[in-house]
Amino acid sequence: MQDQARQLLERYCRQSDNAAFNSFYRSQANRLWRFLRARGCNEDAAYDLLAEAFLKFIQVVCNDLRAPVALLYRIAINLHIDSYRHDKASPIKTDNDLVYQSVDHSTEFRDERDYAEYLMKSLPQNEQNLLFMRYWSGFTHKEIAGILDMPEGTIRRQCAAIIKKLKQRWQEEGDAA
Repeated sequence: MQDQARQLLERYCRQSDNAAFNSFYRSQANRLWRFLRARGCNEDAAYDLLAEAFLKFIQVVCNDLRAPVALLYRIAINLHIDSYRHDKASPIKTDNDLVYQSVDHSTEFRDERDYAEYLMKSLPQNEQNLLFMRYWSGFTHKEIAGILDMPEGTIRRQCAAIIKKLKQRWQEEGDAA
């Protein structure tokens, strides 16, 4: 994916080929929007951040074409962090608008989905990001490695370790409830 993205953007930068940039945009926009939603943006904020990320991206991409998808995601993540600082983004609300802050085994979860969401939110942000990219946005381990500039094997091991940790917590906390 990185190679194809790089080729499209090289055409855009060298030949002012807007069609190439449009192809890059179409290949990335939906995935990035879903990633921002999974990170906690409401629908409107995700669209706003998506537009702002592409605007900043287009201003700098021709300076460094080594890892354009990684650059786009870094820009979007930084904008998302800034938006929280400025209260632009709001958390995703569940169907019943419940947000679980701490483990309380007396809390009754509506269903397994609520409990899974609670466990997911209890993970550190970097672990949530990995799982969102892999299972929500549908990136392969190789694509995530390119985005995060990490070895593919590291990404694969970290994803497996996070899933194992979630399964273990599901069993331990589920038995205690």
